[in-house]
Amino acid sequence: MRKIFITLLAVIAAIGLQSQARDKGVDLLKVFAERTVKVDKHKLKYREVLVARHDTVKPAIVIFLHGGSGAGSDNQRQMESPAVRQIYNYLNDHGIKAYFLVPQCDDDASWSGYNPPPRRSGRPSPGMQRPQGLVKCPSYNIYVKALADLYVKDADADSTRIYVFGASMGGDGVWHLMNDYPHYFAAAMAAAGAYRKLGLSNLVHTPVLCTKGTRERQYQEYVQTIEDIKLLGGEVNFQPLEGYDHRRTVDESFTPERIEWVLSHQRKP
Repeated sequence: MRKIFITLLAVIAAIGLQSQARDKGVDLLKVFAERTVKVDKHKLKYREVLVARHDTVKPAIVIFLHGGSGAGSDNQRQMESPAVRQIYNYLNDHGIKAYFLVPQCDDDASWSGYNPPPRRSGRPSPGMQRPQGLVKCPSYNIYVKALADLYVKDADADSTRIYVFGASMGGDGVWHLMNDYPHYFAAAMAAAGAYRKLGLSNLVHTPVLCTKGTRERQYQEYVQTIEDIKLLGGEVNFQPLEGYDHRRTVDESFTPERIEWVLSHQRKP
């Protein structure tokens, strides 16, 4: 009886933290558990929360890939992106049972394998722009896929409802994940991402919502790529943000309406 009572208190405490997380003053690091998973010889650090844990349906998997300013090894900096709270609030408000996972990329790598985060004084800086052209570096997308596989296998997550969101460098990673695993994700969202060194044929298999500020560099090239994907039959919900620069696009893209569009999709088994 005492064991049941203690467990009940723990559940109530977890629910309390999740409900309080809507308040911007609440530290999400207290809501999301700190995790590490070993993939081959690499240890991927990430944060995890199970939303709507008492629902009886299989949980979805929702992954957010941070931008360059979230890179590092502290398993904390990636949580500073406004998108983390925005996506979490949506899941919590709508009672969507899901594992929300927020991995962290080392600061000498990137999700896509191109253009690692820019540095100033040895650490990434959100105020710096990435260099022109392509700079190769280690890719973390293989670890993202392995992380999702783990939750399908060991946590009985729904393999037809795996979603990936990303902003800036994370938006780049979203495009590359769609390319590398074309039949894996139910849907995706890329905010202020760049499309680099990819063919188009694999991208038509994943519904994607993408935002791009009209004041961002390479905007016109991005628009042309979107049109090319549509011509091949891809489902692309492109929403240009008039007058937005890169920073504003990253911070303000993850609205409830856009998140809803992504989560409304389910992959055929």
